[in-house]
Amino acid sequence: MRRFGQIDKAYWWITAHSESERGEKTALIPIALARKESDFSRVRQIVWHWYRSEVAGNEELSMTARFVGWSLCERWRYETWSSHDAISYYAKMTAVNRKSVGRALAELSDAGLIWIVLEGEPKRLRKSQSGGKKHFLLVGLADLVRE
Repeated sequence: MRRFGQIDKAYWWITAHSESERGEKTALIPIALARKESDFSRVRQIVWHWYRSEVAGNEELSMTARFVGWSLCERWRYETWSSHDAISYYAKMTAVNRKSVGRALAELSDAGLIWIVLEGEPKRLRKSQSGGKKHFLLVGLADLVRE
């Protein structure tokens, strides 16, 4: 996806329909917001605000989950509105075992803080699986950007 160009259809979470059916927080990004928001540094600040408010001080999360949450924010990409590196990369980045990173991602997902999605397939995963390019979406990020 180019910053100001056409949205790639594989990034199905950047959509015209960004409201949740049940009123819960969502990781869907309105296409109008993705196209309008041109200030990368402002959005990065909001990503870090999300981390501090949702993950860093959350005592219900394990330290590994908080650390993996930090790595997701560090590797978050403006072009896809997601973090999409391989789990083995996050393991090297955090010096945590790959299986522990997978458990931490499942913990963040179960807590409703991230969505684990597959590129090109409009479905969410409960935990990371092998196969397909995975993206990790920050739940509630679009609401913070709108403010």
